[in-house]
Amino acid sequence: MQIGGGQMHSIAGYSWDELLAIVTIFSIVGGFLIWLLNLAIKNGTEKLSNVVKDLIVKIDNLSHTMDSIESTANRTADRVDSLEDRFEEHIGEAKVRNTRISNLEHEVFKKGDK
Repeated sequence: MQIGGGQMHSIAGYSWDELLAIVTIFSIVGGFLIWLLNLAIKNGTEKLSNVVKDLIVKIDNLSHTMDSIESTANRTADRVDSLEDRFEEHIGEAKVRNTRISNLEHEVFKKGDK
């Protein structure tokens, strides 16, 4: 129905009201799709961010563990070196004692033979 007897304007066979309804529907659907996409990106990046944060914490813990292992290994190596030095000292002392014992035995048996 036309008011005032004038001709109603249309584009591609659609009236202005129909065109505005179509644009409104596309805008609502498009806005909803954009909202869903933003929600998906936000959730996806949050999960990825959480995974990356967990990975960083685990790498940091691994680094501390490796530092602790290295420190323990260094202390153990120092202790082994110290024990080796003491062992060498004991061997040297034992050789000196054995030489003294041999010399004493030599003297005692030589004097006993006379």
